[in-house]
Amino acid sequence: MKLDAMALFALVANEGSFTAAARVCGLPKSTLSQRVAELESRLGMRLLQRTTRRLSLTTAGQAYLVHCQAMLDAADAAEAAISRLRDAPSGRLRITAPEASGTLLLPALLAAFALRYPAVSIDCVITDAQLDMVAERIDLALRTGQLADSSYVSRKVGAVSRVVVAAPAYLAAKGWPQQPADLARHQLLLHTVLPYWPLQQAGGSVQIDASQATLRANNLNTLRQFALAGAGIALLPRFMVRQDLAAGHLHHLLADTPVPDNHYYAVYTSRSHRPAALTAMLDFIDEYGLAALLA
Repeated sequence: MKLDAMALFALVANEGSFTAAARVCGLPKSTLSQRVAELESRLGMRLLQRTTRRLSLTTAGQAYLVHCQAMLDAADAAEAAISRLRDAPSGRLRITAPEASGTLLLPALLAAFALRYPAVSIDCVITDAQLDMVAERIDLALRTGQLADSSYVSRKVGAVSRVVVAAPAYLAAKGWPQQPADLARHQLLLHTVLPYWPLQQAGGSVQIDASQATLRANNLNTLRQFALAGAGIALLPRFMVRQDLAAGHLHHLLADTPVPDNHYYAVYTSRSHRPAALTAMLDFIDEYGLAALLA
């Protein structure tokens, strides 16, 4: 079966008429109709129902379109792969990331990327603020949590494991919370964008109100330092405190009522005409194993 005939059939089906499809592909309507009719003849099945008013897919046509579309998508992916090989990544790539992952995880990743792709220059904007990607000329934003702007393209990188922690000195003075309700009598350390802590427990979930905390910060590393100093209990990404927990500088609290993971996304402005440098970075993030480091 010829790929071009399948592509023309898919174009007609997606456009909804021979007239519209002919306009898109630049072929005469009569030629397009003839090619689709030849395809139906070879298959021995009618794919389209034609009337003077409308065109619709038959049951066979619906099934066939799925396979045509898959073949076309595979062809596009193959062409994109060849294009990436042809167009060596180069130019400037402007990236923004949250403060915690941007300072603890990204430097080693970006250094390894720079060794592989020396023709790519990288600008890093490390901030917990949700920057306007267009106004700030951001090519790639690494973001956690719920994404506000659905007009951008997002790819899930992984899940950020989170833990409730406190220092031994604080726990010796204030005691260990045994259940989520016990947190009401403790000093909680608040990140200003997360006034409520979600905890999972038997029978459902519970929201812990941390909004009355007397110690607050707009970045996670400050909260970590507060916790290490014995100032209270913090909710932090596990990757930030993995070494602190192993060394006994912090203790993991309420392990039986865990905090749900926070999703981590790579966000960019458009799926089409993606620069080779951006494609290379997206592929490298997966290859490097950033998802495993976030867990």
